[in-house]
Amino acid sequence: MPDYYAIPPSFGALTRRQSLEKLSLEESVAQNIALYLATRPSEYHYDPTYGCIIHNYEFQELNETPSKDQIKRSIEEYLRQFDKRIEPERVSIEVADVEEKIDGRNPRVCRYIQIVVQCRLTQTRERLPEMKFRVVRYS
Repeated sequence: MPDYYAIPPSFGALTRRQSLEKLSLEESVAQNIALYLATRPSEYHYDPTYGCIIHNYEFQELNETPSKDQIKRSIEEYLRQFDKRIEPERVSIEVADVEEKIDGRNPRVCRYIQIVVQCRLTQTRERLPEMKFRVVRYS
């Protein structure tokens, strides 16, 4: 049974005194990781340490192993520090360029980073399905 609230909550539902959307544990963990990956360091003023360092890099630098390793370690540290429900087992990062055409316009190159997270639930040791996230930049 879902026990976790979706982020962001529906303020319309709150003002109409309706129940808020709830998520399963797996959905909540994935949403939490996605929020972290989308947040720049120091962007969340209540906790300046919160936010993914991936935004501090030019994506061209991410083809270099030291940069990838630093980001992977940072994500693993985040998971251990901020989400006690899970234990990270593996984080991998792949960088790719994709040419996109939007509405028949001139194509543009999109560089994206795919981050794959494999983890276990802390309480039951159950392995969650592999979670994939994408961070995108357009050139």
